[in-house]
Amino acid sequence: MQSYQNATSVKNNPRLALVGCGAIAENYYLPVFANYPTLLTNVIFVDRDENRAKELAVKYKAANYAANYQEVLGRVDGVIVAVPTHLHYMITRDCLASGVPVLCEKPLADTAENARNLVQLAFEKKVALAVNYLQRLVPAFAKVKEMLEQKSLGEPLSIRYYVGEEFNWPTASGFYFNAPLSARGILRDRGAHAMDHICWWLAGKPRLISSLNDAWGGSDAVSQVIFESGKCRGELKLSWLVSFPCTFKVTCENGTIEGKVYDYQNLNIRSGNGKKKKVRLHAKEKTKIDIAHRIVANFVEVVCSGAKPLISGNEVLDSLDFIDECYANARRFDTPWYETLEVQHK
Repeated sequence: MQSYQNATSVKNNPRLALVGCGAIAENYYLPVFANYPTLLTNVIFVDRDENRAKELAVKYKAANYAANYQEVLGRVDGVIVAVPTHLHYMITRDCLASGVPVLCEKPLADTAENARNLVQLAFEKKVALAVNYLQRLVPAFAKVKEMLEQKSLGEPLSIRYYVGEEFNWPTASGFYFNAPLSARGILRDRGAHAMDHICWWLAGKPRLISSLNDAWGGSDAVSQVIFESGKCRGELKLSWLVSFPCTFKVTCENGTIEGKVYDYQNLNIRSGNGKKKKVRLHAKEKTKIDIAHRIVANFVEVVCSGAKPLISGNEVLDSLDFIDECYANARRFDTPWYETLEVQHK
């Protein structure tokens, strides 16, 4: 196990920089920090919109804010990177190069190559690189991983993973639909979790069969990926345009595991004899904020005592490789209605 540099602050009371004061910060990290007033006092709020940083610093009674993350690197023991995806690589790279541990939002970087460079830099500098792929810590998803590892129902034969929800994230920057900045669309963003689950469950990157999306040179809002790994063949469907049940189903040689993407506690398991059983997981983590507490508490330990990150950067490289491969080989969905209208217009 690699050891990490210790923080310079008083133990368990580090000075952290929260880089990015948008929706992720306000809806995810700050509700956690509010429960740790001593920690919050030491947080430096950083945003290119300095007024935004100041506003949140005042709201949460923190004395420090800045417009430039580079100005605070010599004053902090750890950095949480919560900015739009296209900025993850640059900011995380600069922090690691300065010897500062990082907790980066998902996806780790806008390309697998950039993510791999960050992992290598963290190794060279002996600095921790943690990533917030929080859904690995969701009890239901973790239980699926456990069952597949233990082969409780035999080898997996099929994975069906569907997420359909109209986009309603309260983005402060609006970068999601700004093509030059978005680093693609739903497959890179919402799909980061789904692809990570698939690679994690299958213990490696599957083979791509087909990748379809609705992009016309911009960001994709609908995506379908077909893949296979050994005996297992799978399908991933994602949409930001329409709502449909957000579910997953893993079919194995001797039964099935079914769940809802946003139900952290319950699974339906059917054994080979056809008997269906509802399993309730009595875990402490029932909401995203519950998991946020674990993520932040772990990062404090990473910074203060060199603890191992709950999820490290190198663990998510397979999923980032797979996403890049899907984009590189993507075809547009058939749109015969458009093509017919285009011909008639000519």
